[in-house]
Amino acid sequence: MRRRKIIRVLICNRYTLFREGIKALLPDGSPIRIVGEAANAEQALRLLELVHPDVVLLDAAEPDASGSEATRRIKALDPHVEVLIVSLYDDEPLISNCMDAGAAGWIRKNDQSWRLKQAIHTAGRRSHRAA
Repeated sequence: MRRRKIIRVLICNRYTLFREGIKALLPDGSPIRIVGEAANAEQALRLLELVHPDVVLLDAAEPDASGSEATRRIKALDPHVEVLIVSLYDDEPLISNCMDAGAAGWIRKNDQSWRLKQAIHTAGRRSHRAA
């Protein structure tokens, strides 16, 4: 029997309730594991070296860096991680800037939870850390 790969996720969002909500979406036994939480990009960058995630869920509007700048810094520090941008808005220039910076994808905060899980699975499979 083939074992499912665990997808290690770091959540970067300033709102505690949002981070807790993401964790609540993942039942025990899920192949998606939250390995760290950060309230801003600086915390995420520090945690990146400690928890080695496959995927970073990054708010497009971090208080200390734009989504594109934070993505660029994350990818520079760890090119193996995939960054998924999470945003409330369909801002085409912002999406384009984040994708140009190396983001693997984009998901809206008002999408259904299965879309987020699907996006994490897709990004996790693309992670260069994949076993």
